[in-house]
Amino acid sequence: MSDPISDLKHELLTAAARQQRHAATGPERTRAHSRGRWVIVAVAAVILVGGLLVTPALGLGDRLLSLIRSTPTPLDVQTPAWSPDGRKLAFVSRRDGNSEIYVINADGSEQENLTQHPARDSHPSWSRDGRKLAFVSRRDGNSEIYVMNADGSGLRNVTRTPSNDLRPAWSHDGRAIAFVKMILKKCPRPRDKTPCNNDVYEPNLYVVNGDGSGLRRLTTQWAALVNPSWSADGKTIRFGRYLVHADGTRQTELPRNVPFDGAWSPDGKRIAFVVVPHSPRDPTVHGLWVMNADGSNPRRLARNAAWSNPVWSPDGRRIAFRRFDGGRLFVGHGTAGPSDLYVVNADGSGLRRLTRHTENVLRWFAWSPDGRTIAFLHNREVYIVKADGSGERRLTQLNE
Repeated sequence: MSDPISDLKHELLTAAARQQRHAATGPERTRAHSRGRWVIVAVAAVILVGGLLVTPALGLGDRLLSLIRSTPTPLDVQTPAWSPDGRKLAFVSRRDGNSEIYVINADGSEQENLTQHPARDSHPSWSRDGRKLAFVSRRDGNSEIYVMNADGSGLRNVTRTPSNDLRPAWSHDGRAIAFVKMILKKCPRPRDKTPCNNDVYEPNLYVVNGDGSGLRRLTTQWAALVNPSWSADGKTIRFGRYLVHADGTRQTELPRNVPFDGAWSPDGKRIAFVVVPHSPRDPTVHGLWVMNADGSNPRRLARNAAWSNPVWSPDGRRIAFRRFDGGRLFVGHGTAGPSDLYVVNADGSGLRRLTRHTENVLRWFAWSPDGRTIAFLHNREVYIVKADGSGERRLTQLNE
């Protein structure tokens, strides 16, 4: 089972490395361009396992090209993020002409724009006490991490660096924020002095305190552009295939068969992820999988899973994910019909379909803190549905 997955990851990393090493001039330009197209399509199967990232609306190309080209672009529409008490949802919308952070009550009332700024704001993340929101903004010219009170007051820039800072995630004690810093790696000049057009930004994991102090770098090598996630005890951060101690003293790389992105179970012991094969002749690995956090004991729970981060229920007993019913999805072969939201028990039993939509536009979902409801985006609107599939309704009318 693990060999096809491992081979896919190896091919992705090898192709990406070639794309970064070679200058695209003359015949090499054509070959590099072809490789670039292949990398974009292939990486989508792993990095957009959600998408969560994803966890959002500038589109597929902007997200993937940020890994192999210059300045990354944060995505415009993210998953609805529940406040810790389950009373509100934070989300991103372009209804006012650019990306803004909004909050809305769980019953659909009192929708409010918290940022109200012409710059692009994205990726809201609630502090554990529900009093603050961290988010990404380009209001100072590049993407930086900001913190504000839950009502939009008390805005503070906590990174203030020339690089692009993305994907904030609060620690469980509310003191620190893990985020991704895109570090520029200059292309080495070739000996023949030909132009070098392959400067790249490499994602690295950083942590900063909520007041902007204590900025520190935790990783020192290239990783995927994915959302950091904290372990239940707050001592470890999962970043792609790396497990990093929050104090930076230790870094462990998971086996190559662990995808770049995925979802850590609430107890930190398991990882759920989606595998999409790169050939219609290789369906054996396709679907929703769970493995131990160290990469051992992989087990498939469901077939025909679609690109999307699976999401664990708060009690760790169920996993929500997207699934195709009209056929399978393969890297480079497009989609095979609409997808819908499903839930399955963590042992693979009790598969249940929650939504029934005719268009493949459902994405970015999140469990409510009490585990009774799931919020998701469909056609740029925020919806909620009960975990048994009943009571689906739209909360917003954004008219985007």
